[in-house]
Amino acid sequence: MKAYITSVGEPTTDLCVYSVERNGFEAVLIQDANTTLAQKLKQIYEQADDDFIRVDADVVLNKTLNSKSVVYHQGDKVWTQFKTWDWLQQAVCHGGVQFIRKAALPILRKNIDTFMEAERPESQMFRLDEFHNPRKCETSNWIVGLHAYKSDLEAVKLVKTRRKQLDNYDFELAERLNEL
Repeated sequence: MKAYITSVGEPTTDLCVYSVERNGFEAVLIQDANTTLAQKLKQIYEQADDDFIRVDADVVLNKTLNSKSVVYHQGDKVWTQFKTWDWLQQAVCHGGVQFIRKAALPILRKNIDTFMEAERPESQMFRLDEFHNPRKCETSNWIVGLHAYKSDLEAVKLVKTRRKQLDNYDFELAERLNEL
């Protein structure tokens, strides 16, 4: 099974690729600091021809997520969003790992252009009526990796300020941990 890794050059990109390959996935790195996540997603949706996972390059998968376990866990849903331990929030939260079945691709391809300018295009698409009427997607409580370790804290702060999400983050603790 392919794992599409989206990167803007995060320092954990190579470790992400390693963790994906170690877990039995075929890594496909989509790395370009000059393209948006929406542009990367569109590229993935156009390339994909079977079930796949999408992983942010600032996520390092733990050993529990592999091509067999993800399919078993998916059940009858076409899209599952997993949780990770978030380094910057020091909490479990949604964190950049998605499992998407081939059956979801027509919906994603049809709708991605609508969200090319969205701040969070994948989150917007997860909320599409086609995935909820009847419900075809889910958020799993399965913790599948570490998110945002050694991130560029200043860049993250800018994004979280723009999204008005600063209260959710413990940047001071993350900075101190990064110094160890």
